[in-house]
Amino acid sequence: MKTGTVGSLRWRLVRSLVMLQVAASLLVLLGFVALYGAAGRFVDEGGEATAQIVGRALGHGADGRLQLAQGEELQWLLRAAPELWFIARDARGQTLRHGQVPPRYETLVQVLDGVQRSALDLADASARPAARFERFDTASGPVNLIVRTRAPFSLMSKLKWWGVAFLVLVAPIMLVTSLVVVVATPFVIRRGLRGVVATAAQAEHVDIDALATRLPAQGVPAEILPLVEAVNRAFDRLDEGYRRQARFLADAAHELRTPITTLRIQADALPESAHKAPLLRATTRLMTLAEQLLDLQRLQRARGGMQAEATELRALCERVAADLAPLAILSGCALAVEAPRAVWVRADASALERAVANLIQNAIEHGGAGCEIQLCVEEGPAAIAVHDSGPGIPVQQREQVIEPFHRIHPRGRGAGLGLHLVAEVAQMHGGRLVVGESPLGGARMQLVLQAPPQAFVRE
Repeated sequence: MKTGTVGSLRWRLVRSLVMLQVAASLLVLLGFVALYGAAGRFVDEGGEATAQIVGRALGHGADGRLQLAQGEELQWLLRAAPELWFIARDARGQTLRHGQVPPRYETLVQVLDGVQRSALDLADASARPAARFERFDTASGPVNLIVRTRAPFSLMSKLKWWGVAFLVLVAPIMLVTSLVVVVATPFVIRRGLRGVVATAAQAEHVDIDALATRLPAQGVPAEILPLVEAVNRAFDRLDEGYRRQARFLADAAHELRTPITTLRIQADALPESAHKAPLLRATTRLMTLAEQLLDLQRLQRARGGMQAEATELRALCERVAADLAPLAILSGCALAVEAPRAVWVRADASALERAVANLIQNAIEHGGAGCEIQLCVEEGPAAIAVHDSGPGIPVQQREQVIEPFHRIHPRGRGAGLGLHLVAEVAQMHGGRLVVGESPLGGARMQLVLQAPPQAFVRE
C-alpha cells in the first residue's frame, strides 16, 4: 500500500458495517432491557430465584427449631423487597413466617406435603403466579416453603439474564448478518464501482496530445459523479490555458520574425570586423528560437495529419547541410555528409528538414570552435545520425535533454527546444530519438524513422 493511502474501500466498508451491526444489535438489546424494566417485568415473576435464596437460608438450630441463617444474600433480598412475605413448615409442624402472609397460604403449606414445587394462584390475564411453593431438603428433614413472587432480581442475576438474552437472541443474528456483510460487501462494491474502474481506465489515456478527452460519467455512482465532473471542468480550464499559451507562443514567434530578419539583414550589410561574426551568430540563434517556437506549433497542429510523401534522405541531408554551412563556418566547425546510398522513406519532408537542422545547430552550439560534425544516413531501419567531436552528453542526462526547455548548462546558449522538437518529429513518423556517444568522442543523435514497409532503399 502506498504512503498516504487509506486502504481498500471494500474492507473499510466491511469493518464499518460490521461495527455498525454490532452497535445496532447491542442497542436493540439495551432497548428491550429498558422496555422490559419500564413495563415492570424485570422482576422474579415466577418466584424461583426468591424461593432459592430463602431456601438456602432455611435450617434448624441446636435446639431443633426452624430458623433462617442471616447471610448477605438474604439480607439484600429483605432490603430490596420490603413487601416480601414467606412461610416455611418442616416435617415436625414447626413454622417460620416473614411479612404479612395471607391466611390461605398457612393452610396450603400443609396441604402440599409431597409436592416438589408449584406455581400458586395463576392470574387469568397475565398468567403470573401470586406465590410459589418449593420443597427443600435440609439436614434435619424436608421443609415446605411458600414465597411471594415479583421480588426484584439482584445485579448478578440481571447480568446473567442480559448475557443469556444476548447469546440467545442477539448473538446468532449478529453473527449471521456479519458473515453476510463480509461475503457480500466486496462483491457489491465491485459491481457498484465498475463505472469508476472504467473512468480510471479512460483517465490513463488522457495526455497533452488529446485535449478533448474527458472522463466518462456513464455508470459512475452518484456519490462519485461530482468528482468526475469537477475533474472534467479542470480539464476544460487546463485545455483553455494550454490553448492560450500556444496562441501566445505562436503570436510571439510571428511577431519576432520580422524584427529579427531586419536585424539579420542589417548585420549582413555591416563591413567585416571583429564584432560582425558574434552578431551574426546571435541573430542566427534568435531566428532559430523563433523558428523552433513556430515548429512546435506546427507539430501540434500536424499530429494525426502528417503529409507523407516519398523522400530521399541523402538529398534532404545535403540540402540542410548546405543551408547551415555558413553558420558552421562562422562557428569554426567542419560539417560533412556521409551517405553512400540513397535511402527513400515516406515522410513529411519539411518536418524532417527542420529536425535535421535542429540536430546540426545543436551540434554547432555545443560542440565549440573546431568541432567536427558528421551527418550520416543509415539503413534498416532508416535513420539520420549526427555525430560531433564536442564534449558529449553525460549518461545520466541523456533522457532529460529531450524534454522541452531542458538545458545541460542552465546558463548555456539556446532555449532547450531543439532536441524536443526532433523527438516530436521522430514520434510523428513512428520512430524515436536516440541519444548516445559518437565515435568522434562527442554526442551521437540518431533520428530513427519507422522501419519498412514505410522505409525503402534505392541505389
